[in-house]
This record gives sequence, C-alpha cells and structure tokens, in this order.
Amino acid sequence: MFILRFFRLAFVCVFVFGIGSASKADGPQRPLLFIPGILGSELSDGSGNVIWGNRNSLSNYSGLDVLPNSNGKGLKASGLVSSINVLGPFWTIHQYDDLLELLKDLGFEDGKTLFRFPYDWRLSNFETAKRLDEFVSGTPALRDGNFDIIAHSMGGLVTRIWVAEHGGTGKVHKVIYLGTPFLGSMNSLDTISNGWGSFANVVAGGLPTIRRVTLSFPSIYELFPAYPDCCREGTKEKFSPFDILDANNWKSGWLPDEYRPGGARRQVLLDGLASARRLSSIIARPPAVPEIKVTGDILDTKLWLYTADRASSPDHWTFTSSRGDGTVPIWSAAASFKNLEGTDPSFVEHSTIFADKYVRSRIARELVPGVAPPVAAATLGEVMTSAGVRHLSKVRARIEPPIVAPGKDTEVLVELTFEESTAVGAVSPIVEIVRDAAVDRISVLDASSAEDLDNHRLSFRGVLTAPAKEDTFEVRLTIADQGTTSLYLMVAEDMSKK
Repeated sequence: MFILRFFRLAFVCVFVFGIGSASKADGPQRPLLFIPGILGSELSDGSGNVIWGNRNSLSNYSGLDVLPNSNGKGLKASGLVSSINVLGPFWTIHQYDDLLELLKDLGFEDGKTLFRFPYDWRLSNFETAKRLDEFVSGTPALRDGNFDIIAHSMGGLVTRIWVAEHGGTGKVHKVIYLGTPFLGSMNSLDTISNGWGSFANVVAGGLPTIRRVTLSFPSIYELFPAYPDCCREGTKEKFSPFDILDANNWKSGWLPDEYRPGGARRQVLLDGLASARRLSSIIARPPAVPEIKVTGDILDTKLWLYTADRASSPDHWTFTSSRGDGTVPIWSAAASFKNLEGTDPSFVEHSTIFADKYVRSRIARELVPGVAPPVAAATLGEVMTSAGVRHLSKVRARIEPPIVAPGKDTEVLVELTFEESTAVGAVSPIVEIVRDAAVDRISVLDASSAEDLDNHRLSFRGVLTAPAKEDTFEVRLTIADQGTTSLYLMVAEDMSKK
C-alpha cells in the first residue's frame, strides 16, 4: 500500500475490536457518505466486464490507459472493490468490508443513512469532485446538507476539493479523513521508478508499460509529494532540493517518448502537474469544515527521493524512509510538517488504517454519540518486553520474495525499532499463515546484529514454504500489546517462463 516494492499487498490489519450495538435512540445522528481511496472502486467496460477489481486486474493494466482528452471514456466505476487478493499498484487493493460492518453495527443502513461513492480513480480529483457534487445533488438524503463524510486515502483529496469548490462548506457537518495524502505520497514516484517487482511487472506488461499507463492517469500527478525538500539531487550528505511539480525538471530520460516535449502526451504531463499545484493551494487553506485526521504513526514509509542528477533515469532513483502508514508519511496525512497536534494516530497500515482499535472507537464516538467510551491512546507503541516497557518507533515487515511458485520457500522478515535500547530475546513476534480454515505458526528467529542493537532494532527471520496451490495467502504478524497486521503472499507459477 507497502514495504514490498510492488505496492504492496501488505499489512492489512485484523484487529478485532467490539463496538456495542447502538440502541435505536442512540442511532446515527446524520446521514454518512463514504468516499474510498485510489484503486478502491471497481472499473468495468461498457459490456459490464470488470477490468479492475478482480484477480485479473494486474494483467489488465494496459487496458486502464487514459487516452488524451478522453476523460476516461470506456470505463466506469461499478462499485467498491471487495477482494484483497489482487496485486495492485500505488496502494494495496482496499477491503472495506470491515469498515462498512462497523458502520452497520452503529446503525447505519445502506441507501437510507449510509451512502457510497465509487469513482474512476484514474481521473483528476477535480473531475471526480464535480461528479461527487452531481452525486450529492442527486441523492435526496444528502442534497440538503447536514451529513458527515468518511474519506479514505485519495478520497480525502476529492473531499477537500468538493468542499472548497462546490459548496460543500454549507452541507458537510464533519469529515473524518483516514490516511489522506494531503501533501502527497512518495509511493507514486516509486511506481514510476520500480514498478512492483519483477514478477508483477511482467504480468502487467513490463516496466515501460507501467510507466506509460501510470503517467496517463491525471490523478497520479496529484499524488506526487508536494512537501518541502521531497526530491533531492545529489546524495544524503550533500544535495539540492528540486520541485517535482516543475515540468522543467522532468527531463527526457525520465519519461516515455509520448510524454517528452513534442510527444503526443506531453500535454497530459503539463496539465497533471498544473492540477497538482492547484491542489496544493487548496490544501494550504485552513479547513472549511470540522475535520478529524487519522495518521499512520509507526510503519516504515518512503519519504525522500534522491537522484544523482536530474538527467538520471528513474531506474537509478533511490528512496529513504521515515514514519507513516506504509504509504503516506505521517506529516502528509496531518497536512503539516510543523505540527501533528489534533491528529489521531493509527498502528495499522494504510489500506485498512481504520481497523486500529483506537480509530474505530473514535469513529464510533464521532458518528453516534454515547455509543462507545473514549479510548485513551497513551499506550500506543508501548510494548512490554523482558527488559521492561519499550516504545516502538517503527515497524518494517515483508515477505521476500512476495511471489513464489507453489511449494517453494520464501522468507518473512520483521524489524522492530524502539525508542530505547533493547536486547536479543526481549520480544517474540508471532507469525502465522492462514490456509483456508487452518492457521499454522511460522517459526521466526531473532537475527539481530550488533548494528541492529546499536540502533535499538530487533530483526527476525523465518522460512515460509508456500502452499501447493496458486492463490493469495494471509500471513499474520502479531506484536504483543499492539495488535495484529497482515502480509500477503501470492503463490503463482512464474509467468515469465511461460
């Protein structure tokens, strides 16, 4: 969404946190509109065939190409994506069942008090905001205003634009933003640089195809990082920042032929970068409606881009990381590099950031007053170890390689970084693979080096033998006192050899 390089079928939380059912008297106070994130809406062709949102999505990637001046004609949003086992770019495919189930437990009813807005996530968020306005105007329960919004990921950008430019200020009571990349996400540039790993790149048609198609999406430019010093020419020790939204910095070596000066798609690039600047000006304004921002606080997240020089190919870009939800840096989700006050932290990865138990409690209390007691977040990151309480500052986990043939071995790698010093054996994470109804424990050993310990880090390594059948399997990682997140292993024959 994505510690893995193919944007990342990783870290989907499976927290179980009960919210008591609300009584009828304590039910929803206002209608609620849910706006999903990028990749969260199914896209179908004119015959009803699903192009994006099922198992074949990645192999259909070339069919997502947005032709210049077409405004996405040929595909339309046909509902929310419900399946998690689809390889996807940018962010992992979202599974919103958990969030929607919570909302139903709180008393919301589809078509009466709960409304969903699927959309063509390839298009500019400005275009989607227009379509959102048409949706609100055409929905009797919403058109007169006084409703709440929950917006996930890029859906928050759509919301901000709609509020700013389509009269949302007078209609929305409150917005809950879940991992919205207000200042962009470096993962958007990582896709252009690396794609999603060798196997996935082959399935999608190759890295040149990924770059050409991805750059055809007007929305991708609006996800480029827009925070200070995001992109740097030189080395970590000595660099000069440059503006990634300046078309002059997009040298020919960075671009497919069509997007270079004089190319058939050059205007797509220029318009996309201009829209990104326009979006930045909207984000810089003070919020026009009450809002709650949920920010991932603890997972390894790409933050800075380094290039030896601005003529270097994206093949040679490198990235460094900091705190976030695995996709969106915490400062981007907070819309500020100066102040994180007023944000709600989440231990959970971007794609299901709402599954954190504190976040679920906050959602419940904001939407249905009195339904759930306040949950203090003072223990966020606290882990009881054999050496006493330690505070997690970052979690990094991956399956390497993330795609293997049936019966082949892969490795599960986990890194836990603490604020304080720690020792080998202080913590023992639990790793399990889910095979149909069975859950099998995977043995992981402490592999911490002296360098790890010097950096307050514990490293763990385990061998995982892939199941015998082709499918996508959940691998659960449980950290005591924090909860459970999940990685995903795809088992498939190597298509590059077929």
